[in-house]
Amino acid sequence: MFSLTDSMLTGVSALDGEHEALVACLNRLAAAEAAGAAAEARRELRLFRDELAHHFASEEAELARIGFPGRLAHADHHAEILAGIERMLDELATGTRLPGDIALECFGRLMRAVLLMDMQVVNWQADRVLA
Repeated sequence: MFSLTDSMLTGVSALDGEHEALVACLNRLAAAEAAGAAAEARRELRLFRDELAHHFASEEAELARIGFPGRLAHADHHAEILAGIERMLDELATGTRLPGDIALECFGRLMRAVLLMDMQVVNWQADRVLA
């Protein structure tokens, strides 16, 4: 089962809570994959995509509100992640990919997003407070 380690937390409770909910989605996807339930895995991946899209939309609105200078690159990164999930869904639907490592791949992408992109925002905000 996947979980967020302390080093993956941003310190922003609302953001960390949303990340925890996304990890819960991935744990359900991993369980479906482990059970060999292809239809359930597709459903869970769609639910993860929808939850992630909602998270990204709210995050992008917050970045615009606070005037984060890297918000366009952040949004581009979000779009890349969502496009990758769409490709996975298409591959599952056509049978060119079977459930097995999708949750692990998504977790890796989510963690890169948390560690690389979200922490940039947290650090930027901290720098503004110190200035």
